[in-house]
Amino acid sequence: MKRFLIFFYFIAVSASAQDPLKVYTIPAFKTQTGKTIANCKLAYRTFGRLNTSKSNAILWPTWFGGKSQNLINHAGTTIDTTRFYLILVDALGNGVSSSPSNTADFPDITIRDMVNSQHALVTQKLGINHLTAVMGISMGGMQAFEWLTAYPDFMDKVIPIVGTPRQSYYDLLLWKTEWNIIEQAGKKPEDRKNSMRLVAAVHNLNLATPDYYVRTEKAENADQKIQKMGDDYIKNNNPENWICQIKAMLSQDIYRTSGIPLSEMRNYVKARVLVVVATRDEMVNPAAAIEFAKALNTEYLELTGDCGHIATGCEGEKLKNALKAFLN
Repeated sequence: MKRFLIFFYFIAVSASAQDPLKVYTIPAFKTQTGKTIANCKLAYRTFGRLNTSKSNAILWPTWFGGKSQNLINHAGTTIDTTRFYLILVDALGNGVSSSPSNTADFPDITIRDMVNSQHALVTQKLGINHLTAVMGISMGGMQAFEWLTAYPDFMDKVIPIVGTPRQSYYDLLLWKTEWNIIEQAGKKPEDRKNSMRLVAAVHNLNLATPDYYVRTEKAENADQKIQKMGDDYIKNNNPENWICQIKAMLSQDIYRTSGIPLSEMRNYVKARVLVVVATRDEMVNPAAAIEFAKALNTEYLELTGDCGHIATGCEGEKLKNALKAFLN
């Protein structure tokens, strides 16, 4: 997802102010399927200072395949860490926290499992009983939506950015195609690793719009760029972790996990919500997020350019200003 990250993520942290990667271990983490992950590890980084009342914390989980380190490398000017205590969390299955690549017999997990593990980190390790905000991009946005219903009283504000409260048919088609590519490569680890080259092509086809690619890329560079993209995916992504997080996204539906239909969600959600969508998103379809925002009459921001899922980078100033206003 190298190309994805270059354009995409904005968090205001100072490299000199960052804490090193930390790991919190949950002795026996029970998943939604009833399986237990022994010594479940959750990696995280913190920035800024937690105030004496522990009331200034913002939680930001990673996106699909992302690492908290990526958020640092692509820092911008969104969160004022002189005011807020920012917690970046490596979501389960990403290869840093507990995942198939580093944990024997790792079970299937859900977006709710990611959220539950983060709640344990915040309350049991950091001693925080209430958050200022939860926010995230893409799969991080899916986790933000899940926080709304899993722990409705736990935070003041929630900002799902190009995420969705439930998967559309188009989303399911994309994620199942990527999963099937890996599965059809066979059982040999090397063959499955090499299948990430085709996964890269499918993933990037949906990352931005055709208009964006025609506008920004030259056809004569296609062979070289596609080759490099595939090499990067093979080098930087474990196929079993990829499948693990795809499975989590496939099962995501906040109405099913909460038992609260959309028609009743307005009375259930306690936090203020800013829903951010890219109207031309071809990776995470915006329809369900738009439906949610309209039903709850939440604050709402549309990114309308041709960048698709990477609109948060292309329209970064617009997004940054909206986030600052909402958090302030």
